[in-house]
Parts: sequence; structure tokens; C-alpha cells
Amino acid sequence: MTHLFTFLMDYLGGTYISQVECENKEQAMKLWIQSLQIDQIEGFSERDKENIISVGFLEDDPTKLDGLCNVWHFIIETKEGDGFVNFVKTIKN
Repeated sequence: MTHLFTFLMDYLGGTYISQVECENKEQAMKLWIQSLQIDQIEGFSERDKENIISVGFLEDDPTKLDGLCNVWHFIIETKEGDGFVNFVKTIKN
């Protein structure tokens, strides 16, 4: 069964939101970075994206946020700085 995951990334002062559909949170993280449209993200290069895809995330197991249901957090590193990513397993209408 696939689920909808909503990603909210804070990167160098900008906030970027996107969604992916997949079976679990681990697949969602991988699909998110693979499908991330970097052309609108200032300071985020194709090389940064390729590095994250090949090396992986700093935390392959994202941190579940205390007191919240189906909400996780992880960090990405790029040459320009860190990106703080929260994501939520959401219900699709």
C-alpha cells in the first residue's frame, strides 16, 4: 500500500515543500532526494543532489518527532550548508 509523504525543507533561509508516494518512510526519503527539483533551490547544486543519492543521508533512520504521529526529521549536508528536513505521512483525499 502506498502512502503520501509531504517533505518540508529549510535550506539557507528558504522553505521548500514537495510530496512523494511510496510504501514507507525509508523509500520516501530516497524518492524525495531523487525527484527533488533543485533549479528553484538557491545554493543547492546537481552535484550536492548526486552526492546525497550516492553516499546517503547523514541519518538513514530519521528521527521521529516526540509527541507527533507520523512526523520525522533528518538533516542533509551540502557544500553551501545544511538542510533541515521534516516530513509527514499524510492522508491523500
